[in-house]
Amino acid sequence: MNPVNVLVCGTNYGRIYLDAIDLAGADYRLVGILANGSVRSQQLAGAYGVPLYRSSEALAPSIDLACAAMGAAGSDVVLGLLTRGIHVLCEHPQKSSRLESALETAASRSLCFHVNGHFADLKPAVAFIRCCRRANRAARPSFFHVTVTDRSLYAALDILRRVLPSFAPFEFRVTSRLPPFTIIQGLLNGVPATFHLQHSAPGLFLQDASTSYLVDHRIAAGFPTGILTLLSMIGPVVWNANPNCAAHSGHPLFIVAYEDRALTAELLYRQRVIATLTAISAAAKTIRERFAPPQQTPDYLLDVSRTWEAIGALL
Repeated sequence: MNPVNVLVCGTNYGRIYLDAIDLAGADYRLVGILANGSVRSQQLAGAYGVPLYRSSEALAPSIDLACAAMGAAGSDVVLGLLTRGIHVLCEHPQKSSRLESALETAASRSLCFHVNGHFADLKPAVAFIRCCRRANRAARPSFFHVTVTDRSLYAALDILRRVLPSFAPFEFRVTSRLPPFTIIQGLLNGVPATFHLQHSAPGLFLQDASTSYLVDHRIAAGFPTGILTLLSMIGPVVWNANPNCAAHSGHPLFIVAYEDRALTAELLYRQRVIATLTAISAAAKTIRERFAPPQQTPDYLLDVSRTWEAIGALL
């Protein structure tokens, strides 16, 4: 099988895509970097020995897949890539109006268009999703409690959407503003949900990975028989049984469903590279088999985006 020719767009967060392609070995081949031409992008293109493109019009015709690691700011570039007939894996977050345009363009040209929510493919989130689905087969969730930042909200919703058939009907309202958190309450698929959301103060924009952020994302899913909690993007995942339901059962009152006590910042970065490679491989599989996974269907992607926008509008 010939390697997939990959273009990486953006060299800030795009560096994790470059590392993922490097990790993949012979299955993928980096054939260029699309960026504004900063010193960093010039250095990276030189280090990888690939062309540095400053516009999509100048791209070589041999590109199979573009990894657009530019967030919402790169939506015009994404549309340009799709218009040129290039399959696209797009970094989150994405506004629903832009998604609709990209999905329509991709469908009209029989192209793959995926959004990488990234954090749902990390090992702790995978364990949380698996356990949540198992609990969901026995009883519908009773509540969700989510602690996030404005930057991690989209990814947290992506994780939650993987355990629900839909977010609709959803509705939200602000119930408290006590800086640095705003409390937003409402319904997801009819399930009561509370979001404790840390966001940038007026006039003070927090950069990605700023030390001023107090959390990444913590998600608790309550069921009649207990509470399943993803304590952080790094885990652990803990099941706390409802003592009133577990009386005389002989089962442990809490179970650690996932943990990695040896995890360091360096190992976490490697796990994030692997998660990015998982997203790239999923896009490549869709290109080959012409079948999108459930988390990449238009209904799914628009559901996450519209819910993210509805909550964000309240801030």
